[in-house]
Amino acid sequence: MALGLLAVAAIGVVINLARGRPWWDGLWTYLPLVMLFHFWRLPTPPGGSQRTLLPVRLDDQRLEMSGPGDTTLAIDWSNVERAEIRGRLTPSLHVEPVDPERTRPPMRRWQWAGYGQSRPYEIVVPLTGMTPGPGVLRRELARRLPGATREDTLGLRQ
Repeated sequence: MALGLLAVAAIGVVINLARGRPWWDGLWTYLPLVMLFHFWRLPTPPGGSQRTLLPVRLDDQRLEMSGPGDTTLAIDWSNVERAEIRGRLTPSLHVEPVDPERTRPPMRRWQWAGYGQSRPYEIVVPLTGMTPGPGVLRRELARRLPGATREDTLGLRQ
């Protein structure tokens, strides 16, 4: 996609020069294409570079998240200290257990280190493109977490 966008920009430069305009004239019009290509993801077949497991799964006893290397981490609801969804364009679920030793399998410090992680046992799961969507996940977290407030699950508390 990036090569295609560069080719379109190069064609635009050639057309501008052929018409006697400055080469940069009108290149800003390609900005919406850049944004479209940035947020648009092509589906990949199983076994590709994207994970094939569901990123988040909820049931009555636990919260399960798929992670690197096709591992799955399960945290009982009583062991969830914090679970909130952050971001609008690129939402992500931030979860932190009360006791990392009680997760299945037990967590190590910075085991799930990734973009946006700020604490040693924090888990950040990207939710971009997930269905049914972050709104449904927020409602389910509010319903299942024992001491959650509306601000916690909506991501309003900083």
